[in-house]
Amino acid sequence: MDQGQKNGDWVCLENCHYFTSWMPELEKLQEKLDINMINPDYRLWLTTFSSPAFPVPVLQSGVKITNEPPKGLKANIAGTFDNVGEEQFEACSKSREYKKLLFALAYFHACILERRKYGAIGWNERYDWMNADFECSNMTLHMLLEEQPEVPYQALNIIIAQVNYGGRVTDERDVRTIGAILKKYFTPEIMSDNYKLSKLDVYYAPTEGNFAGTKEYISGLPLEEDPEVFGLHPNANMIYETGTVMKFLDAVLSIQPRIASAGTGKTPEETAREMAQAFAKILPKNINKELAHPDTFKKDETGKPLSLGTFYLQELDRFNILLTVMRTSLIMLDKAIEGTVVMSLDLELMFNSFLDGKVPASWVKWAYPSLKPINSWMSDLNERVTFMRNWCEKGPPNTYWISGFFFPQGFKTACLQMHARANLLEIDKLGFKTHVQTIYADGIKEKPETGMYVHGLYFQGARWEHKKKLIDEMEHRTPITDFPVVWLEPMAENEIKNERTYECPVYKTSERKGELTTTGHSTNFVMYLDLPTDVSEDHWIRRGAALLAMTDD
Repeated sequence: MDQGQKNGDWVCLENCHYFTSWMPELEKLQEKLDINMINPDYRLWLTTFSSPAFPVPVLQSGVKITNEPPKGLKANIAGTFDNVGEEQFEACSKSREYKKLLFALAYFHACILERRKYGAIGWNERYDWMNADFECSNMTLHMLLEEQPEVPYQALNIIIAQVNYGGRVTDERDVRTIGAILKKYFTPEIMSDNYKLSKLDVYYAPTEGNFAGTKEYISGLPLEEDPEVFGLHPNANMIYETGTVMKFLDAVLSIQPRIASAGTGKTPEETAREMAQAFAKILPKNINKELAHPDTFKKDETGKPLSLGTFYLQELDRFNILLTVMRTSLIMLDKAIEGTVVMSLDLELMFNSFLDGKVPASWVKWAYPSLKPINSWMSDLNERVTFMRNWCEKGPPNTYWISGFFFPQGFKTACLQMHARANLLEIDKLGFKTHVQTIYADGIKEKPETGMYVHGLYFQGARWEHKKKLIDEMEHRTPITDFPVVWLEPMAENEIKNERTYECPVYKTSERKGELTTTGHSTNFVMYLDLPTDVSEDHWIRRGAALLAMTDD
């Protein structure tokens, strides 16, 4: 930088987001610059991803340039072919195969980028794929076509989906999604001029021709895309539109005034205090473990507590801690509004959350994951505590509300441990065989001989067809449906026959993403359930079909 300022050179510092410790030094160097001592030809270029560590003064003093992919499938594919150019388009000896697969690759690149706008049903995490990923994959495609006598579809699928693009993918469920998407395009059927890339007839790999003909076909593609183009159900538009509205409402709430309007309207203080008092009245009492039924903490023949009882005790403690925190904070907020105690920062944030209809951060810290607004959240909490209290005082239920737990993954492990100890088996070789029942929770009158009944799940991205006992497409404008009771039967994994099933993920919330643990699993992911299907599993993977423990409303 010193040399460039003297000689009028152009200096480029790449990937500044990797050098966060040096960013303050860069800020100091920029502040010390004397415009009169710098060669007018000197330029400093900085490249970076979006990063909170990048100095704001440096951003403010420079010109910002960003290179983002065009929005929309048509614009994205057109931009990709503009970058490819006619010379490269005609550069392969296997002309037909290369042109077909090149278009399929461009379509795939646009598809995975556009799926992001549909939120979690598109991708659990939002990934920033770039043109460099396409260029690397295009080079791989060209090289393998030139070197191999036949088109190596399997190798192309693995290298492009799992390595080139998959290198950015961190969620295990997204890894299989990107593989299922590419598999539909990189297939021997792509060489047929009648093969469609989606259910809509307008999308296909154009017949072998010149570069101008391919560009002309792209220019005729529709501007607006149906979710079917990306492998999603048309109901995905409802999820996209709901997400857009919620972002808009969050922006409106963040700037709304906190003073009462003219007239007889209540002041914010009155509104928040009434909510605090109302919540305090309906807040359930802590669960008393001293009133526990003999079967709740039952022990086995050796005197050891059953795994399910241990799991319940951990859940009970979590609920009691949450209820205590809530009760204390509600009393303190009431007093703070009244003026008898100081309004702390936590209480002020809680006050604002009540006015916005959101769950306070001080509660979220001790609570289970949920996206519900405050009123629905309070009702949901009461139902959970009622279920846990009944379990405590009346003994283990016939069917377990798996959605009502803080840590449903622990319930799954406890069930397997009980079966493993009872049958002297290794727990790491056990799994669950899934049996979807024909009834819901209120129809279960007794426990199963082995395993557990669970209920409280919701299906998103697909629905359960009761007559066929198969996964089926969603009904129009019904993006989420109730799911029946499921019998989880523990057995050795090598005995579980999964013929024509979809390995359906279960998530705690519709957000689906969560923090990655040391085991590589997301904290939002619970387990897989094998659900019978009469179509390819890849179809439901592309649909984003999943079971949710709760809805957002």
